[in-house]
Amino acid sequence: MSATIYAPSSVSSSRPARPTRVELLATLLDPSRLPTPPAVALQVVNAASRPDCDPNEIIGFLGLDAALCGKLLKAVNSCLYGLKQPVASVGRAVQVLGLKTVRSLALGLSLPAVKVGRGVEKSMRDYWVSSVGGAILARELAVLARRPNPDDDLVAGLLRDLGEVLLRQAFADTWEAHLGRHADRLVDDPCGAEVESFGIDHADVSAELLRGWKLPDDIVEPIRYHHQPALLSAGGKVQVERAELLQFASQLVQLDVVAQRPDLLAQLLATAHDRFGMTRAALVEFLQRVAPKVESFAAVLNQDIGQCPDFAAILAAGATELVNLTVENSRDRLSGTTRVGATRRLLPAVPAAQTHAAPPDASPAPEQCLRVELPEFRPEFAHQLPECGCRLGGYELRSLLGRGAMGVVFKAFEPSLHRYVALKLLAPELAAAPSARQRFAREARVAAAIQHENVVAIYAVRDSGAASYLAMEYVAGSCLETRVQEHGPMPVVLHTATARQIAAGLAAAHAKQIIHRDIKPANILIEAETGRAKLTDFGLARVTDDARMTADGALIGTPFYMAPEIIQGEAATPLSDLFSLGAVYYLMATGRVPFPGQTVAAVFNAVSSAEPVPPRRARPSVPEWLDQLILRLLRKDPADRYPTAAAVAAVLAEHGG
Repeated sequence: MSATIYAPSSVSSSRPARPTRVELLATLLDPSRLPTPPAVALQVVNAASRPDCDPNEIIGFLGLDAALCGKLLKAVNSCLYGLKQPVASVGRAVQVLGLKTVRSLALGLSLPAVKVGRGVEKSMRDYWVSSVGGAILARELAVLARRPNPDDDLVAGLLRDLGEVLLRQAFADTWEAHLGRHADRLVDDPCGAEVESFGIDHADVSAELLRGWKLPDDIVEPIRYHHQPALLSAGGKVQVERAELLQFASQLVQLDVVAQRPDLLAQLLATAHDRFGMTRAALVEFLQRVAPKVESFAAVLNQDIGQCPDFAAILAAGATELVNLTVENSRDRLSGTTRVGATRRLLPAVPAAQTHAAPPDASPAPEQCLRVELPEFRPEFAHQLPECGCRLGGYELRSLLGRGAMGVVFKAFEPSLHRYVALKLLAPELAAAPSARQRFAREARVAAAIQHENVVAIYAVRDSGAASYLAMEYVAGSCLETRVQEHGPMPVVLHTATARQIAAGLAAAHAKQIIHRDIKPANILIEAETGRAKLTDFGLARVTDDARMTADGALIGTPFYMAPEIIQGEAATPLSDLFSLGAVYYLMATGRVPFPGQTVAAVFNAVSSAEPVPPRRARPSVPEWLDQLILRLLRKDPADRYPTAAAVAAVLAEHGG
């Protein structure tokens, strides 16, 4: 008797067909609903982009639009530039600020004249509150970082979310439901939430709109990836830094929300310190200094953002919240305890999922959980967690993330370090064997030695008597398997970037003589906010080796990613990991596994003797170099594969990964 298994499909057959990205863009960017930029502004942009542009040509274009000239002079003489002497003419503005700055200002100041369809008045007010604040924050951060052309950062900040207006207009009937369903993802993963709801995200729409306006790639591409800068590694330093800056500005403009999320706040503070050299106090001072410039620029644009929550008040309140929360955290860390009934600001809990990377949900609020004394962990809690969680060692278990052959994974909070972790408990049937508990601890400690941005960090391994468990980095996002199932094959640029990151993480493990043994899409997590790929479960597959065999000897699980030498009973090596890596890359490129089969025996036979269909034949858009890379990794003889994971990463890096 053999176990029956099926290759994962790229799209669930039970779901109605969703429009493709191309079809959605055709609808969203239909000329009848498309915003139309003023012709003068585009003439200025195009002319100023030429190396031989004559300043008088720019002055002549601007002279065709008296209203734009007036706004330009108001902006030049505002507190934004802090000029000692007033500028009374456009010609003088070009002399003082330069062609590129005037070009950027002309485009930015023209945006209020963009015409959109009816029924989005409130959306436009919300848009301007966020866009004006984000634009000024982006410019001031660029000045602080001494970036060239900070006014291009201002324009990118103004334009970055224009696609959201089009999404709201196109999906007016379901937009509010989308906001309610994904309320906890609107700050850290808005694009992922939009793709789930509509099949496309606002940043992609914004970029395609601006590409149609013939804006330069140095503005368009950072906007496309401003929620996931890590995916822009092929774009060059200017584009990557602009995308990172826009991401940070977007977080700052929502500081009142971010300040209530300790994980996001910690990330924001780290970014402020690492990228801009700002301490917490310096960040507060920066925000307070920027607030008047936001109001001043809004006035230049004739945008009454006071109709929405006062922007200066939002920034000031966010800064105060940041101070208060830091003080509270310091007190808690000094005391090592949390007062019963305290209303600490915590990220809402996360629902059950298949991996320890999962989107948030409407679970019981941690503030409510902290009002009661949490019970200590009992074995039955592994099957049914109490509504408000429980305590295990120094952790507070909040919600179930997933179950597998090894055991169960919970999202947990670590009060002593004020952070969330993924807590993996060894399955009771495995924990009953002392050898399995010892191997679990040994493998976890070995894997903890890997310190790399593309590897899920292991923080601790414990055996409390009630349970054997390890604490590891919590990754907010989803696994690669889910990503491919929901969205199909990856675009080549995204595939290349993700594949390089996976190879880099694997290379870091191999450098420490650690073999993964179970590389598969479910063990690769994709961080929602950055798009960064992270390998998890290094070496832990050996803990469940004995439990993987059924009574009749059939291997439980999916052997689609196993190397042929492993099937033949040979010991695992780094080259075995590379074969599995090639099978994962094949799935990413084509949406299907390289060696499908209806039974375990059929898959084993295909892996051992059959040649895979070349990725380019399965999906013609796969480039020749990627086709050859994947096929080399899938060669039967380990000696014919790439020599190391580092070599694979190097090839991918050469092609923009």
